[in-house]
Amino acid sequence: MAIELLSVSSAYGNRKVLRNVDLQVASGSVLVLIGASGSGKSTMLRCIAGLEKISDGTIAIEGQVIHRGGETRRKKKNDPSNLLRREVGMVFQQFNLFPHLNALANVVLAIEKVRKMSHNEAKVLAESLLLRVGLEGHMESFPDQLSGGQQQRVAIARALAMKPRIMLFDEVTSALDPELVGEVLKVMRQLAADGMTMIIVTHEMGFARDVADRVIFMDEGEIVEDADPNIIFTNPREERTQAFLRRLIDR
Repeated sequence: MAIELLSVSSAYGNRKVLRNVDLQVASGSVLVLIGASGSGKSTMLRCIAGLEKISDGTIAIEGQVIHRGGETRRKKKNDPSNLLRREVGMVFQQFNLFPHLNALANVVLAIEKVRKMSHNEAKVLAESLLLRVGLEGHMESFPDQLSGGQQQRVAIARALAMKPRIMLFDEVTSALDPELVGEVLKVMRQLAADGMTMIIVTHEMGFARDVADRVIFMDEGEIVEDADPNIIFTNPREERTQAFLRRLIDR
């Protein structure tokens, strides 16, 4: 398994955000998480990426436990779990680009700092990734010269520059104008077609139906339903899933 969560819980103070979550994600598969705001979707991604601590349970990447509930000791630099964490890339709702660097330099800097490549090697890789996300004409453009969709594609290229085996996407289109959403989803569709293991939090239900191998509906920090997208969107078994989808349709 690419990712495995076993009895994972996470809390903010006294409020549990994840409750005993069990999850397995196969290599090369696309998992989409849906649910209302505050249901635990983004927290799950952040826990997998190591940005949030878990209070109970374990998270494993490719069979190696990288996060353990309640763990406080600092891992040594050469700990295998630290190396595995680098195999997980994450793209956020906000682009988080350096405003004083152009698109190419934003990606090059990440490669130099994390992958320790030479500047020339990093530049070649960054150019190839910006081409991959359709930004061949915008490499010298600064963030304030790019649309929101273009900035998000730079952020995706920067994440891909780390050569991850797993990609996490947290509502990456929610801050975009509607007409810009499609260009970002196109890149994500191509990554799915290329066999990238992905977990995606999104409210784009048509996209979820098209690309997901599985869809999970979350509510109050729990996995309520985990099924094929055709089942989730046409005949969900759980009443909470049905109610959530009805609310989307009624908007």
